[in-house]
Amino acid sequence: MRNYEITNILREGNVEETKSAVKDLLSKYNFTIQGEEDWGSKRLWHPVGQDEQGHFTLIKCSGTPSEVSKIEHEFKLNANILKTLVIRANG
Repeated sequence: MRNYEITNILREGNVEETKSAVKDLLSKYNFTIQGEEDWGSKRLWHPVGQDEQGHFTLIKCSGTPSEVSKIEHEFKLNANILKTLVIRANG
């Protein structure tokens, strides 16, 4: 098990639904959530499609490295997730 930090930019309007979908997806692939931070809504530097605002979240979790690419792929399939960044944390 490795530690990861997942930063998501969510589409405004369906924030709570998308947060729960992200948590369900992580539990589907046996990731354990260690902490969450809600950074709120911010104006994007560059628009993503038609969206100029985004809701930023950070999730600290741990899981197996082989499942990370599957999670990233499923994040891309969700239309309410504008951008995502998964990095390996120290430890």
